[in-house]
Amino acid sequence: MGFNKRRMESERAAAAAEESEARRALEPQILGDAQRLIATWNARQEARMPMLFSPTIGAAIAGRHWFLWVRCQACRTVNAIDLRTLDRHPDAAVTSLIPWLSCRSCRPHAPFAELMRLSSRSISVVRMYEGARKFSRTEA
Repeated sequence: MGFNKRRMESERAAAAAEESEARRALEPQILGDAQRLIATWNARQEARMPMLFSPTIGAAIAGRHWFLWVRCQACRTVNAIDLRTLDRHPDAAVTSLIPWLSCRSCRPHAPFAELMRLSSRSISVVRMYEGARKFSRTEA
């Protein structure tokens, strides 16, 4: 028997379909695990507890927490970094970004950035929402 191109293509298509189905079955579990991990990390950060672990960039993106909030310890400015735009390996820890995130206005001797939390919203969206809430309170 000779080489059968159609049979090979159909076998590859069947294998690809099985792989994508298995991936879709795992997606809700991965999303849930990532969201639990990020919620725990955010709670530890807010309580200023020791950092025993750090989520990876890939886990933050998979958990739909795309923004890392960072504060400069010198001037106390807060900034949100979009993790989707970074050119970093997804398995790198979020804490590996600390030296890279030092404040530009405090350079050349800026202190290391302080990680505040991972969020699904940027700071500008949160400030806009809080401003709208304050405005609606004054009208009522």
